[in-house]
Amino acid sequence: MVADVQRFADGTATTYNLPRIRVTIEPATNLGIGGRYRQGNFYLNARTLGSGNLTALVAHELAHYVLGHEPLSGPSMAELLRAQELRELDANAKAVEILMRVRGMSQTEAVRTMVTHLRGAQAAIRCGGALAPGHRPPADEIANLLARFPDSAGTGAPAEERPASSPAVAVIPVAVPVWKPGDTWTFCLESPTGKGAYVWSVDREEMVEGVSHYVIKQGMREIFYRTADLAHTRETVDGALVRQHSPSRTRYAWPLAVGTTWEQAFREDRPVERRVIEREDVVSVEGEETLTVLAGTFRTLKIAYRNKRTTAIRYEEWYAPELKNAVRIRERLDSGLQVRELVAYSLQ
Repeated sequence: MVADVQRFADGTATTYNLPRIRVTIEPATNLGIGGRYRQGNFYLNARTLGSGNLTALVAHELAHYVLGHEPLSGPSMAELLRAQELRELDANAKAVEILMRVRGMSQTEAVRTMVTHLRGAQAAIRCGGALAPGHRPPADEIANLLARFPDSAGTGAPAEERPASSPAVAVIPVAVPVWKPGDTWTFCLESPTGKGAYVWSVDREEMVEGVSHYVIKQGMREIFYRTADLAHTRETVDGALVRQHSPSRTRYAWPLAVGTTWEQAFREDRPVERRVIEREDVVSVEGEETLTVLAGTFRTLKIAYRNKRTTAIRYEEWYAPELKNAVRIRERLDSGLQVRELVAYSLQ
C-alpha cells in the first residue's frame, strides 16, 4: 500500500516536472488529519492506508505540492485561516486534474472520487469526528468543487440530496442485488465503547474455495460476501483471517418480501480471539418501513434475526432495495447495543 502511494507521488512529480516527493507514514490519530504536505514531504496518517478514499486523499495532498503550498505567515490567525481554506479549495480542484493526468481518470470519475472522499469526511464529522484544520465544512468544499466542474456536477452530487425513488418493495419481491466495484456506503456507528464512522467499499470479486465472492474493504479489513446471495463467509485484517462462518451466514433469503422466513445454524470461528461461537437463528422479514437516516429517506424491509432457543432478537436491519444495502443495523452485543446508520453512499 505504501509503495502504491509512493508510485502515485512519483508519477505526479514526473508529470509536473517536479523533484521526487518522499512519503512518510505517521502514527494513527483521530484529529481529522488524513495527510499533510510540508516542504517537499508528504506525511500520511497510518489509519488511512486501508481507506477506500486513499486515492482522493493522496491526490489532494499532492495537489498542495504541485501548487507550491508552503507554510503561510500573516498578521492574524483569522487571515491565515482564510488563506488556508482557499488553498484547500484549490487543492481539491487540482486533485481532479492530477487524477486525470496521472491516474487516467475521466473528469467525471475524478470529480466523483473527490466528492466521495469529502462526503466521507462529512460523515465522520456527523459521527463526532473533527473537522480537519484549515478546511471549510465538507459540504461547502463539495459545493465549491462542483461549481468549478459544472459538467460533472450531476454525477458528483451528494447522495443525501438525491431524491429516493421509493420502489414498491412490499408488492414486488426484491431480487438479489448486483454490487459493482466502487459502490460505497458510509455508516455512523454508535456503541457502548464509542462513536465513529466507517466506509464500506466494493473492491473486487474473488474466488473462495471455488465460489465467487464480493470483497468489501473497510480500512484494513476485507469482508467476503458470496456473489450469488450475499451470504457472509469470512473476514480478514491485513490478510489474516479473523472471522469464518461455516456454512456462510445467510443474511437474506431471496427474493425478499414481507413474510419471508428462514432458519440457519452456523459456526463462527474467530481465530485471533481463539473463540468459537455456535449460532442458530430464526429470521423473518417483518414489514415494510419508510425510514429516515442521515443519508435520506428510504423505503425499507425490516428484517429481524432471533436466537432460535430464546427467541430474543439478536440483530435487526432495515434493508433498502434502492441502495442494495441496509440503512440501519441494530445489534445486541455482549457489551451492549450497537447501532449503525447510513450517512452517505455512492453507487456506480
